[in-house]
Amino acid sequence: MLNGHMLFRCALLGSALALATLTPAAAGNQSRADMKRMLAVQGKHPLASRQGKSSFGATDPTYTDLHDFTSNANDGAGPGANVTLDDAGNIYGTADFGGTHGDGVVFKLAPDGTQTLLHSFAGNDGMGPDGGVILMPSGTIYGTTGSGGAGGNGVIFKISKSGTYKVLHNFSSNDGSFIRGDLIRDKEGNLYGTALFGGANGDGTVFKYGFDGTFSVLHTFNGADGEFPEHGVVRDRDGNLYGVTAFGGASDNGSVYKLATDGTLTTLHSFTGGDDGGFLYGGLDIDKDGNLYGSTVDGGANGHGTVFKIATDGTLSTIYNFTGGADGGSPEGDMLVAGSNLYSAASEGGDPSCQCGVVYQITAKGTENVLHAFSGNDGGGYSAGVIKNKGTLYGTTQSFGAHSNGVVFSVTRK
Repeated sequence: MLNGHMLFRCALLGSALALATLTPAAAGNQSRADMKRMLAVQGKHPLASRQGKSSFGATDPTYTDLHDFTSNANDGAGPGANVTLDDAGNIYGTADFGGTHGDGVVFKLAPDGTQTLLHSFAGNDGMGPDGGVILMPSGTIYGTTGSGGAGGNGVIFKISKSGTYKVLHNFSSNDGSFIRGDLIRDKEGNLYGTALFGGANGDGTVFKYGFDGTFSVLHTFNGADGEFPEHGVVRDRDGNLYGVTAFGGASDNGSVYKLATDGTLTTLHSFTGGDDGGFLYGGLDIDKDGNLYGSTVDGGANGHGTVFKIATDGTLSTIYNFTGGADGGSPEGDMLVAGSNLYSAASEGGDPSCQCGVVYQITAKGTENVLHAFSGNDGGGYSAGVIKNKGTLYGTTQSFGAHSNGVVFSVTRK
């Protein structure tokens, strides 16, 4: 079993595309398989602690640092997931570390900035929550942890409106290990998600937790059909699930897959690591017509990643190629479709004095607009992406900020 905390704290060098040329000796006694697993967990972004100040960045939107994490018993650290808002404007999310036991928290951030810890994980009830939460109209919260629980492989949890915490499922290595990304819920109340590792082949799983409390593995990956499914799934009107794998597929550079309601998995595209990109980290989004949108961390015309579209007929088109400069690079955030625009975050590029990443918009014409370039003192590094609420984008960064433990932020158009 992998130690989630240890992996999250690893400093990674190099790109996924360079892995093919690595030998165990060149990688410091790390095999290519080990490096792939580490990249699948951490991505390319470093867990940096440096801070900086700069006036560089887009001036049209208004950026607000809503909360700086401090990593103490009353706060979290390293938020690595999307946030959720309720009708009153309260923000709900998770942080990988911090809290009473240092094992991560579920938090609520009120509109006035007051933070409340809804749960501090203690290891045996989960550890290192690496996905956002689902907030029900009743006030009940559902989520997952990357590790911990009875088997050390992560849990599915529930927090009632009254604050009662309950583990709904403890993962075993056969179910999946290192549960990552947001859960989704269908109208019947079933929950769907992905495990980065585990399953019969150790290459990850797609799972379902039924409204009646039953658990089932919907697919176990085997490398050829994808390896290490990242950041959850999206669902179409017919109930088919779609997601990405970091590696595997025909060229071992990742894939986009469809999992039909009858359990059949179809690879929609195997990335080559070339012009079409390679190494997928952020999750997909789907539009009303069934087109899929996502990003690759590496590859593309400039070697710094891409934003892509897969049409309903399976055709892949590259919408944008990052340069690694002012426009950002290594896009690792989950994709958001809002109207005719796409929104997410890139982990590198932007402010030249920091290279801390950007929040970006891609228009229907394929034009990129940098909505904010992180400067370090206001957050930076990995962001899981953004959600949109009444014209404002909300998200987190896993590092940087006033205390170097990450932030919750908003970006609003003037």
